[in-house]
Amino acid sequence: MDQPFRILVIEDNPDTRANLRDILELDGHEVFMASCFTDSQAVASGNNIGLVITDRRLPEGMIEEFLPQVKANSAGAEIIVVTGYGDMQSTISALRLGVSDYVIKPIIPDDIRSIVNRIAEKQRLQAALVEEHYFADQVLKTAESIVLVLDMQGHVIRLNPYFEKLTGWTAADLVGRDWFLSCIPEADRTWVKEMFVDTSRTRRNRGVLHDVLDKQGRCHRIRWSHAPLRNCDGTIEAVLAVGVDVSDLIEAQTRALQSERLAAIGQTMTALSHESRNALQRIKAAADVLSLEVAGNKNAEDDLHAIQRASGDLQCLLEEVRSFAAPFQVHRTETSLANVWQRAWGDIAATRAGRDAELIEPLDLDDQQIEIDTVRMEQVFRNLFENSLAACHDPVRIHVDCQYCDDIVEVRVTDNGPGFNVEQQAKLFEPFYTTKKSGTGLGMSICQRIIEAHGGTIDLEPSEIGASIVIRLPLEVHHDLSHQSQFASLD
Repeated sequence: MDQPFRILVIEDNPDTRANLRDILELDGHEVFMASCFTDSQAVASGNNIGLVITDRRLPEGMIEEFLPQVKANSAGAEIIVVTGYGDMQSTISALRLGVSDYVIKPIIPDDIRSIVNRIAEKQRLQAALVEEHYFADQVLKTAESIVLVLDMQGHVIRLNPYFEKLTGWTAADLVGRDWFLSCIPEADRTWVKEMFVDTSRTRRNRGVLHDVLDKQGRCHRIRWSHAPLRNCDGTIEAVLAVGVDVSDLIEAQTRALQSERLAAIGQTMTALSHESRNALQRIKAAADVLSLEVAGNKNAEDDLHAIQRASGDLQCLLEEVRSFAAPFQVHRTETSLANVWQRAWGDIAATRAGRDAELIEPLDLDDQQIEIDTVRMEQVFRNLFENSLAACHDPVRIHVDCQYCDDIVEVRVTDNGPGFNVEQQAKLFEPFYTTKKSGTGLGMSICQRIIEAHGGTIDLEPSEIGASIVIRLPLEVHHDLSHQSQFASLD
């Protein structure tokens, strides 16, 4: 139920005070009385007064002397001055001091009621407006959705705190700037702007998906609803955009689809693996026999070597796909990580033959022992080294740094190549994504599976030069972390 409008009457004449009380209470207002300015201060304190009706001539002096204090004691209240000694100059002075109205005695009940009810209604509307503004502001601050307002040229007028939290952009960064140039990827910019134009012509849009760039250049997938905002005369003056970040949902859907794809790969590879290995073994055996028969025939030997290399490449591709889809468990043995990456570097001696390539290790290498699957971890380092060799021009310098900190070991592999662009950073560990002209695109995804099976993480970290991959492994072994793939065995 609404609170009654509270009125303070300051009047030294008791009959006039009583008369005003009776008149004002007819409309349900709550009336407080004071016979002088001094008494009014105590009455006004804590009573949330909305209107002060005061005689101009008070026992302490003329009300003009006390108006600043009256306004201070009843903050936000309006003031009506009642007097039997009205003159133009005093009226102007009172109005300049913030008086809302000036009433000449004798008081006409209907007139004073009309004035008071008008003021009460105005204050009620103002209070409702303040409450609505507060509510809207709280919604904007707490909603886990993007709320964005654009003017008719597509410039940002307002954005809510959630947008700042999600993207890193602040109001100072974007207000007044072109939304499309600042936050929409170039590939989407044209059609997103066309949709904005449609919305600005009274059309609503719902369920629109497109990417938004954060301050670091990363993409967030946002599902948008758009609506035009109209002013009092119905003219569209802005566009309201409300968006929900569905990046995690899409990522989950992608993982589910990936799991289905992997299951299909696993089933297919189960059927193909045995026959493929047999066929490759027959090719290898026949090539070995044929090499004896064509000895001395250079052209035939060159063709035979090409067949053998192609067979080897096919074997590697088959093994990479099989390794990705196949189940595996971590078989730990105690060793040092330095031994593992040194063996991996030695394994690719043929790959780096004739290249100016050097592995640079820390001078104060800690030979601390750790329980890991040495075969799998060699595979990880071998893949990282091969990627660096493929990406870098000579001279190739690959730095390996190893730090033991509390309960983890951190290994950082950094090269002097071109590094990764924004798209490559986002997709580096996605299965089948590759920047090479050939290959399956499974290498980094397999590395991630191996590291996660050890209970660790593998990430791409910012680097001023080249690519920097950091691996973090727990020193304390939790055997329940040993990973068993969901796919059927391929053997």
